[in-house]
Amino acid sequence: MSSKPVFYAGPTISPSRDAGSLTDLFDAIPLPVALLDWQARLHHANKALKANWCPFEVEFFTDLIDIEDRSDFLAGLRRCKAAADGQMELRLPQPDGTLRWALVHLAPAPTGLDTPYLVAASFVDITALKTRLANLDIWESRWNKALVGSSTGVWDHDWKRGEKYYSPTWRRIRGMTEDDPLPESTQAWLDLLHPDDRDHVIHCIDRQNEGDPDYTVFEYRERHKDGHWVWIECRGDCVEWDADGKPTRIVGTDTDITARKQAEEATARMARRLDMALEISGIGTYECDLTTGVVDWDDRMYRIYGVGRREDVRVGGLWETFLHPADRERVLKNVDEHMRNGDRFSDQYRAVLRDGSDRIIRARTMTFQDGNGHKMTVGANWDVTDDVGLHHELERARILAEARNIELEAAKDRIEHSAMHDYLTELPNRRYLDEVLDRMATQYSGSEAGIAILHVDLDRFKQINDRLGHDAGDAMLVHTARTLRRTLSEDDFIARVGGDEFVVVSQLSAVEEPASSVATRMIDALREPMIYEGHRCRVGASIGIASQRGDAIDVRQLLRNSDIALYEAKRQGRNRYVWFTAVA
Repeated sequence: MSSKPVFYAGPTISPSRDAGSLTDLFDAIPLPVALLDWQARLHHANKALKANWCPFEVEFFTDLIDIEDRSDFLAGLRRCKAAADGQMELRLPQPDGTLRWALVHLAPAPTGLDTPYLVAASFVDITALKTRLANLDIWESRWNKALVGSSTGVWDHDWKRGEKYYSPTWRRIRGMTEDDPLPESTQAWLDLLHPDDRDHVIHCIDRQNEGDPDYTVFEYRERHKDGHWVWIECRGDCVEWDADGKPTRIVGTDTDITARKQAEEATARMARRLDMALEISGIGTYECDLTTGVVDWDDRMYRIYGVGRREDVRVGGLWETFLHPADRERVLKNVDEHMRNGDRFSDQYRAVLRDGSDRIIRARTMTFQDGNGHKMTVGANWDVTDDVGLHHELERARILAEARNIELEAAKDRIEHSAMHDYLTELPNRRYLDEVLDRMATQYSGSEAGIAILHVDLDRFKQINDRLGHDAGDAMLVHTARTLRRTLSEDDFIARVGGDEFVVVSQLSAVEEPASSVATRMIDALREPMIYEGHRCRVGASIGIASQRGDAIDVRQLLRNSDIALYEAKRQGRNRYVWFTAVA
C-alpha cells in the first residue's frame, strides 16, 4: 500500500536542520506548496508553486490573491495557527487579467518550536474545472456541486521511521472519520479497490516505492464507506533516500476525481454522438489558427475534397486551390470580411476536385479567440451536390406544376366563360342572366331600390338574315351587342337570351324614369345603320320593361312580365318601349 499525505506530522525536525529539510521536502513535491506564517508572509515557495502560481516576488502571499478572497484566506491561516488544517478555493489574478482558481489545502507546518506558526498551503489548479462546470447544463449541476466540494487528502509514508500519516481530508474522501480504523494490512486495503484496478494499483505502488518518476501519478477506484466507488487520483513522489539510494519516504496526495471522471464520460458520450451524427450526415469539421496559419481537418474534410491526410493544409493553401474559378473571388471576399468582422459566416460554392468533378459545398464558420490570444475559426463543410440537384429538380417540377396549374386555371376560366357567355357576341347568356337576377333579387329585396328588366327584340332582323344571309345576321348581332355596350352604363347588365333577343337588367332609383331613359337611348342607338359588304343594314328595337322594388322580388315573374310588355310593344307598331302593367 502506497504512502499518503504530503506533510509529515510526526517527530519535530530539529531546529538546526528544520528549514533546509522542510524546504527540500516541499521542493520535491510535484504539488505546488507554500510555507506561510499566520499573517500570510511567504517564507518559502516550492518549485511547483513558483513555476505555476508566483509570477513575481512577493512578501505577503495575499498580494497574489484576489481581494475578495483575502479575508477568508487569512482566517484559514489563523485557524491553522490553532493547529487545524483546512482547505478553500481561491482566485489568483494573472498578469493577463484573467483569474486562476486554486483549491488550497492549509495545514500547520512543523517548525521545531513548541507552537507551530508556519502554515503549509498546497495548491491544485481547478481553473479548467471551474470553466467546465460553468458551461455544464442543469443536469450536470450535481457534478458541479460535487467538484466544488471536492478535496485533496495528504499522505506521508516514512519507511525509515515506520510511520504513516493520513490527513483528515484523505479520510473524508473515503467516508471515514478520525475514529474509523485504517485497513489492517495492504491486502485488506487492496480488497477495497475495484477488481479491475487492483493489479494496476499494485504495479504502480511498487514502481512508486522504487522512486520511478513515471509512476508519480495514477488513478484507481476505491469503495467508499457508504458502498459506492470513488475515483481517486494518487500523486506521490520520493522525498528521502537511504545511503544506497533506496527511497525511505514517499509523500503524496489523493484527490477525489469522481465528478471529473463522470464529466469526462459524459463528454466522451456527447463526442461519440456528435461524431456519429457528423459521420452519418457527411459533415466535415475543421479548426484554423489564423495567428499561426495552421489548419486541422478531420477525416471527413479530406474525403469531401478527395485528398489524403498527407496533404499540408494551411491558411491560403490547399482549400483555396479547390475553389471554382467563377466562385473564387466572391468566396474569398466573403471570407476576408468574415475574418475582419468576426461574425458567423455562411456560404455555398463550387469546388473543382482533382479528378475534374465539380461539387457544391456548403460552409458554416465562426471565429473566436483562444486562451493564448490566437484568433481561431471553427467550421463545417458538407457536400450538397446531390441536395442542390434534387432542389433544382424539385424547383423545375414546381415551376412546371405551377405552369400546368395556370394552364388548367385558364382552361377552367375559358370553360366557365364559354358556359356563361354567348359564343358570337361574347355577351353573358341566359344562364349567366339567371344567376345575376337571383343575386340582385337578394341584394335589393327590402330596400328602396329595385330592379328593372328591359327585354329587347330587334325589328327587321329576319329580313336582313333572309336577304343577305346568316353571316350578315351574325354581323348585325355583333354590331348590336357593341352598340348596347356603348349605350349602357357599367352598372347595367346585358345578356343575349335568344336569336335576336337581349335582356338588360338595371337598378331602379327612387323614380322609374331612368329605365325609360335607358330604353330610349338603346332605341336611338340601334337606329344607326351598319354597313355590311356595301349594304346599309338598319334594324329597330322593341323593348318591354318590367320593374319591382321592396320585399320578396320575384325575378322570374319580373322576366316574364318584361316579355309580355315586349310583345305589347311589337303589337303597337315596333321601335318603341312599353312598361308592363296589370292591364297590359
